[in-house]
Amino acid sequence: MLEERPEGVAAFVSGAAVPAGQRWMSKMQRRELLRGAAVSAFAGVTILASRKTLAIREQKLIYWHLPTFTPAGDDVVQAQFDEFRKMAGLEDHEAAFVPTPSIDLIPRLSAAIQSGAPPDVVRMYEPDVQLCRARGHMMDVTDLVEKMRRQSGGLFDPCLRAVSHEERYWGVPFAIDPWPMHARLDVLEKNGLDYPRTWDAFLETCSKIGNPPFYGFGMDLGRTDNAADNIMQLCWCFGGRTYDADGNPAFDNEGNVRGFAFIDEMYNKHRIIPKAAVGNRDDAWNNKAYQSGQVAFIANPTSVYAYLSTENPELMAKTGLFALPAGPAGSVNQIDTWSLALLEQSPYPELAKGLAEYFMAPERYKEVIVANNGRFVPVYPDLLKDPWWSERPESAAFVEIASTGVPISYEAPPSAASGEVLATHVIPEALQEVLINGVDPAEAVARAHRKIAAISKRHLKQGG
Repeated sequence: MLEERPEGVAAFVSGAAVPAGQRWMSKMQRRELLRGAAVSAFAGVTILASRKTLAIREQKLIYWHLPTFTPAGDDVVQAQFDEFRKMAGLEDHEAAFVPTPSIDLIPRLSAAIQSGAPPDVVRMYEPDVQLCRARGHMMDVTDLVEKMRRQSGGLFDPCLRAVSHEERYWGVPFAIDPWPMHARLDVLEKNGLDYPRTWDAFLETCSKIGNPPFYGFGMDLGRTDNAADNIMQLCWCFGGRTYDADGNPAFDNEGNVRGFAFIDEMYNKHRIIPKAAVGNRDDAWNNKAYQSGQVAFIANPTSVYAYLSTENPELMAKTGLFALPAGPAGSVNQIDTWSLALLEQSPYPELAKGLAEYFMAPERYKEVIVANNGRFVPVYPDLLKDPWWSERPESAAFVEIASTGVPISYEAPPSAASGEVLATHVIPEALQEVLINGVDPAEAVARAHRKIAAISKRHLKQGG
């Protein structure tokens, strides 16, 4: 995951919900603007876009594209966007494919929403979808998602839970992001070691193989989303959680205290994690550390593995993908759901829905997934039956994680409140108090719980 959320997140976290009457135009106005338009992406697209519509802006379709770290995959998406544009009857200047670095997404989107000029479609991470939904920025896409569910094999349940609220869908599931442990097999073999299956064995292994500036574990401990993911992945294995199954704040628990204490031991006592892990503000920090040969292990989505397939095949051949080591509560692994978010302020919602539907037609969607070379697991389970997946042994670990993994909001589904907790870095800031200032883990966990409870209480009052 590669998303930095600086102060630009304010429009999502504290902005008032947008009243329906203050959005760009009413649903009736939208229908008038696109009367005669018809979209059917699964059966082929025909759009008769009127040239006599109100000139709100030059572009009738704006798509912000987050790079996937596999240029071939990005090229396929752009080609499909261009195909849809032509089928929709749009001139080149009437549609915009805008590459948007992940690190810039949230501040740019916040500014665009505040100015009343957001994109029509953008790929977003699950907590951001829920946070935007609570603020009134997400389009209801239940009809489109239901069409996807009717495809052979349906959709993975976790990706549906990630975009649902009150029995409606507010994002179009695009891909599942499993978080396997990436391991340097050559380093383990050189030291006569196997992949460690428990966290205690992991600590011992990292202590044996580390020799600064080469470190055992590239764990992100900075003020980033990635750090919250890495921290909770370990805490879950010790019995920790952020919410209970009913969505109530439950961060103050013994599992999280034990997890914080274990991370402190890894960082300050055994020093198997680089010191730079705490000061960084870059969600790509651990990617870069592994790709440049500075660490032996990272827990990360398969963007790293897909990147190595084209940029460093030699290192890819030395990399193994594994489930996380087990703690007292076993091995608990994370998945993210990336979704296509359709902005409620779009003046041409039929075009926005048409593009999303076109992208997600299974055979067309398969082209993107394959071109990304394992970067994402498809949201359609039936696509995993393809030999491209079934005949690749390295795929087994993250296919299993995609089927059984949990979201960062575990034990609850993603929500607007959990999105704000992630966006405001409550969890990594709490752990930094332990690592840097020597605060007792139990006290740091209790402080974080109070912040999380306050955020949840506010969202509950706001109906989010």
